[in-house]
Amino acid sequence: MDPLMLLCKLTEESGELAEAVLVERGYKPHKTLPENATLDEAADVLLCLLLLLTRLHPDRTPETLAAQLAESVDRKVDRYIARQPAAPAER
Repeated sequence: MDPLMLLCKLTEESGELAEAVLVERGYKPHKTLPENATLDEAADVLLCLLLLLTRLHPDRTPETLAAQLAESVDRKVDRYIARQPAAPAER
């Protein structure tokens, strides 16, 4: 698949993740999904993203790209978390 097609696939997978979140949070009570559906859909999003990166950087292996992506996330995660509002207290 070419990168533009993979962007479409990434959008599709993101939509499936969004639906799993809606079901899990009770916004779609008429639907049921297997346990850990959100984690499985998130994994699909990440794998699709990795596939897209392999097409954009054919000189790098998927393992190298995954490691580089993890390094980038590690550099940014503290700043990202600091920007998040405090979670409401659970009842």
